[in-house]
Amino acid sequence: MKHGPLSILVVDDVPAMRESIGSALSAAGHRPSYAENGKEALELILANGFDAIVTDLWMPEMDGLDLIKQIRQEQISLRVFAITGGGPRLTLEAATSIAEIWGAEKVFLKPFDEALLIEALAEKD
Repeated sequence: MKHGPLSILVVDDVPAMRESIGSALSAAGHRPSYAENGKEALELILANGFDAIVTDLWMPEMDGLDLIKQIRQEQISLRVFAITGGGPRLTLEAATSIAEIWGAEKVFLKPFDEALLIEALAEKD
């Protein structure tokens, strides 16, 4: 497993959430990049590669569940963490279960302590 700073793609349609998570990742020594939705994220992942992604589950154009599914179907090797505050179609429990089934390592419910995300990233580093 890679040691040291990780390149991490933060995917969320809310700018304040992206900035908050990115700041916490930067403070922990990681290198965050950003995408506003799953479609943009998938293009960045295919073009650049990342060590991990942190993705919201509910976004326009392509949501996080579809993004996780695409990553796994393409057999892209990276760690996936999901975040959600709930959404229009599924309960938090259902969304969490689906995200984990499709390959999210951990799902965080908003609002969450970003220190927990930093710890999760370090667990297998």
